[in-house]
Amino acid sequence: MFIGAKIKRVTMSDNITLDLYELHSASHLGILRCLESIKNKEKWGYNYKGSLNDQIAKSVSGAMGEVALAKFLGIKFEYHCNVGGIPDLIYKDLKVQCRTQLPKNNNSLIIRPKANCGELYALVIDEAPIFKILGFVNSTYVLGTEKFLTNFGLDRPACHSVPPEKLTPIFLLKNGTWN
Repeated sequence: MFIGAKIKRVTMSDNITLDLYELHSASHLGILRCLESIKNKEKWGYNYKGSLNDQIAKSVSGAMGEVALAKFLGIKFEYHCNVGGIPDLIYKDLKVQCRTQLPKNNNSLIIRPKANCGELYALVIDEAPIFKILGFVNSTYVLGTEKFLTNFGLDRPACHSVPPEKLTPIFLLKNGTWN
């Protein structure tokens, strides 16, 4: 069962395929975000210890996920670079944060305890050029609670790790019936 609806459903996804231009432009954005961080002496947060190559790969993947989510929602993607706490997307006056991951056995939607209440968080799985949108959740569901709180056994601050089966299907956001 997922949050916010009364439809039982196995974890499914809505798939979006990015074309070559979308892949190329998102790749440039991901690289630019990393280079701007270095230029401005900004570090990745939460005690992240990955290499520059890993940061670039994750940043490119993240930008591609944002483009895929915007494409699914039918909105223009605003290419932005290192502008602080603004949401990745604005959809019908809703603030949407996109979390993109490569496929693995335990994908989950990561929400940090310092996230903004009332923002929507979407989980996108990167199988470029295909991106699987697994669903979303309102951050208010977990913030200020112990729900799904973990540090994954790492030397990093705890975060909320919401499993895909607890997410609301993204098509409910698109068709306006999620709330």
